This record gives sequence, structure tokens and C-alpha cells, in this order.
Amino acid sequence: MSSCAMAMITEFGAQGLANFVWSYATVEWLDSPLLEVIAAASRANIADFEQQNLANTSWAFARCEWNDGPLLDAIAEEAVIKMKDFQPQGLANMAWAFAKLVCGNGTLLNSISEEVLRKIELFSPQNLVNMAWSFARMAELNVPLRDAISAAAVARITQFQGQNISNTAWSCAMLQFFNEPLITAMSKQALPTIGAFNPQDLGNTAWSFASLVVHDEPLMAPISAEAMRRLLDLQPQNITNIAWACAKLERADMPLFDALAAAAIWSMADFNPQNLANTAWAVATVCFHNAPLIEAISSASLPIISKFLPQELSNLAWAFAHFSYRDMPLLHALASAALAKCDDLNSQDLSNIAWACATLGWRNEPLFDAISAGAIANIHESNSQDLANTAWSFSTLSFADRPLFQAISAASLRNLSAASPQDLTNTAWAFAVRSKRDAPLFDAISAEAIRRLKDFIPQNHTNLAWSLAVESFHDVPLLQAISAAAMPMMQEFNCQNVSNTVWALATMGRADVPFLDSMAAQALARLIEADAQDLSNTAWAFSVLEVTYSPMIHAISAAAMRMIRDLPPLPFGGSP
Repeated sequence: MSSCAMAMITEFGAQGLANFVWSYATVEWLDSPLLEVIAAASRANIADFEQQNLANTSWAFARCEWNDGPLLDAIAEEAVIKMKDFQPQGLANMAWAFAKLVCGNGTLLNSISEEVLRKIELFSPQNLVNMAWSFARMAELNVPLRDAISAAAVARITQFQGQNISNTAWSCAMLQFFNEPLITAMSKQALPTIGAFNPQDLGNTAWSFASLVVHDEPLMAPISAEAMRRLLDLQPQNITNIAWACAKLERADMPLFDALAAAAIWSMADFNPQNLANTAWAVATVCFHNAPLIEAISSASLPIISKFLPQELSNLAWAFAHFSYRDMPLLHALASAALAKCDDLNSQDLSNIAWACATLGWRNEPLFDAISAGAIANIHESNSQDLANTAWSFSTLSFADRPLFQAISAASLRNLSAASPQDLTNTAWAFAVRSKRDAPLFDAISAEAIRRLKDFIPQNHTNLAWSLAVESFHDVPLLQAISAAAMPMMQEFNCQNVSNTVWALATMGRADVPFLDSMAAQALARLIEADAQDLSNTAWAFSVLEVTYSPMIHAISAAAMRMIRDLPPLPFGGSP
């Protein structure tokens, strides 16, 4: 049939060409030689194409995923001329076709949007959804059109089916457009129809609401329940989207994650790099430790690691470090992939990969040399967390990189007001470990810390006090403020927090008796958690500060004796 059509193609008029290619696309019959002939004939006759011919032809080539640039340019030029003749279906199909083929034509899109605004009341729900999807896919932010579609969608929301809802939500998410009336209307319409959502609708809706950071538990709960009921129908992208959405919304639904893990392991061979990285990130974010899943992700990632995008490498590294999963073949492969893409890694990617390696205790000099160069090159784009994590990572692995730390110091001074308590104290700790006093930076950290102490957790107090001691930075008002802020949360201090904090006070000769009495009582309460370093630091500190809290001293002595008794015997003739 196609050979006959090719022989007769010059006899086809505009209507015949449009109808013929539409028919082939509808039955998904892809015949490349025939499409080339139709495209050439259509370009030659484009002036004779009516609005429906133009819309149907563009739709057909998009359905066949056949991107013929000259034909699309000709269609766009002719469509602009005849735009006032287009009906809603034709406008929606034209926009959808150019979006599907990722063919941005500003003149055409502006013309379409103007015509849509004039005819918005005539649009069906499907036309509205297709229009929203098309402009979102091409990242075209046309505010009047966006607002008109939103208002029309709210007015017709009771006619929306599952795919309409999920595609509209996806469009909002892609443009990061939060419209409360529309979001509320979509959520309300989804609830009674959630059982009719297909797996892709479930995944896309969850992903979209999470991307907009909409905490809608009445909607997420039935999506989760329906996902578990349809577990065997979920594709890798559906699994990933639902897991990512729950993690983004801090929704640790462990029964759901158990089910998603089982489905993911079953279909792991079909996971692409984005699926692997996002699933790993999601389960790490909600602290869902499933060893078979982590091992499956590792095994699936290794042979295709070179195909991972920079952010995917970063997310994968971060997730495995979060679980303390030290897979050396994967780490070496990940390092090679990161080195190959180093010029494309942004500040967050670089800091996450550095943090992952440091957390896993893995030194790779070529990788860290590249991270250092990239971090310095991108230093003006780095936020406080990127800077703190990079500094912490290099200090943890004992990489003395003077140019990098100088760049981090200067950038940190500019960003301290936006730093979290963890960023502040990690930066202080990292510079203290280097034993290179940076007075301007510590002055700034001290001033910012006093202002933010109410937000500190025990680890922040400990890290800051320890850093001040190591740097011999005797900031009395700050030390007094740390004592006052830490006292009410003393019961949250673990044994290491206690030992490092009292060590810091002793090193600086700070005998704050009420605070030390509180620390002594907490040390006694948490002594069962102590290791040898904790015992040694605590005993030394209280001795230096001349604090004689007998129950604690006796308990430390008894714990130390038990540790000594538990040491393995030396071999005959050996020496300690």
C-alpha cells in the first residue's frame, strides 16, 4: 500500500495528504520513506492546507516522532497566517505536536496563545490539558495564557479524568506554578476517582504535588494505597516518582516503601540512570534501609554508570554514603564517571560527591583534585551548605588544599547570614581541624552563632565549642551563650557530645560550675554508650577543671577497668 501511495503522492491534494498521514499515525505505522515523500509533498502544497490540515499533519508527524524541520517551519508559517480559522481542537493539536517534537517556534506559540485567549470558553477539558502540557514541556511561561487555562480548568474540574488531572498537575510542576484554587480543585476531584488512575497517573500526580511541595496527606494516602494495590502494574518510572514524592514530602510510609522496594528489585533490569539515582536518593532521605534494594541498585548502576548525568552521580553517591554502603567497584566507577564529567558538575554535585567519599572514608586524590578545581571555579555559585560540606569533606580526609580553603573562607563570609546551624558549625570544625587560624572567619561565625544559638542541636554546640578550643579562640560571651543554650537540652546530649564539650571547656579553662555539674550528670547517665576516647576525654577534662563528682568518677573508672579486662591477651613474648 505504501509503495502505491508513494507512486501516486503527486496526485494527492492538501486534504488527501493530511488525511493519509493522519491515518498512518493513528495506527502507528511508521514508514520512513513514505513519511519523507509525504513531508516533501506537503511542503510543496502548504499554501493549500486549511487549518485542520495543518493541525492534523503536525499531529501525525509528532505521533510518529518524525521531526522534519523544513516541514514544521512551513506549517508554522502557514498556521500563523490562518490562525483565526483554528478551532480549539486544532489549536491544542498544533501546540501538542510542536511540544512533542520539542520544536520551539516563538512566533507560532505567541499566535496560538493569543487565539486560545480569545476562544478559551470553547475549550474542552482535554484541549485545556493538552495546551497546558504543551507550553510546560517547552518551558514557555506565558502568564496570561497560564492564568486563563488555570481558571478554565477550575471551572471544568468536575469533567476531569485521571489523566487530565495528572497532566495538569505535571504542567504546573514543570513551570513551578502554584495556583491554590487549581491545586485544591485537582486534589478534590482526584479523591473519588483515584481508583481509575492508571500507574502513570498515580506517579505523575504524586511527583507533581511533591515538586510543588504541596503536603496533601488526604491525597497522598489514597495514592499510596492504590499504588500498593496496583504494585504489579507499576513501571520503573512510576515506582521512582512515587518514592521520590514521598521522600520530598518527608513522608516515611514504610509499608509503601517495602512494597516499592519489592517492585523495584523485580524490575531493576529496566531501571535507567535517573530511576536508579532518584530511587536511591528517596530511600536514603526517608532512612529506609533495605539491603537487597541497595545491592540491586548498586549492581544495576555499575555497568551503566558512564550514562549517569552529573546530578544522578551526585545523588547516587550521597545515598550510598548515607547508608554507609562502601562498594569499592562502584566507588571507583563513580569516580571515573565524575572525572569524565567534571566540567559539568555544579557546586552541589561537587560537594555531595566529596561528602560521600569523606563519609565513607575513601581518599581518591585525582577525584579530589578535580573537585577542588571545580569548587574554586564555581565558588560564586556555592551556597552555605555546599561550602560547609566541601570544607568538612576535605578536612575529614586530611586534604590540605590552601587555595580551596582560602576561597571557601572568602565565600563563607559572604554567605554566613544564610547558613544553617549545621553549616556554621561544620565550617568552624573543618577550619579548626586544619589548625590554620582564620580570625576573620571565626569572628564572623562567632557573631552569627550567638544570634542563632536558639536553633542549635547538641551536635552543633559540641562542634562549635570543640572548634573554638582547637583554635584557641577564647570568645567568653559566646562560650557563656553556648552553656546557657545547651543547658535546657542536656538530656539530648550523647556521650560523645558530653566528652567533646567538656574537653573543649577544659582546654579553654572555662569552669562553668552549674553547666559542668549538668554535664557530669549526663555523662553518668549515658556512660554505657562511651568508648575509650569518650572516657579518656571526660576524665581528663573534669580533672583539669577540678570537678569532683564522685559517682561519675567511680563509674568512669569501673567502665575503663571493664574495657581493659575485655582486651585480648598479648601473644607470649609480645609487647603492647
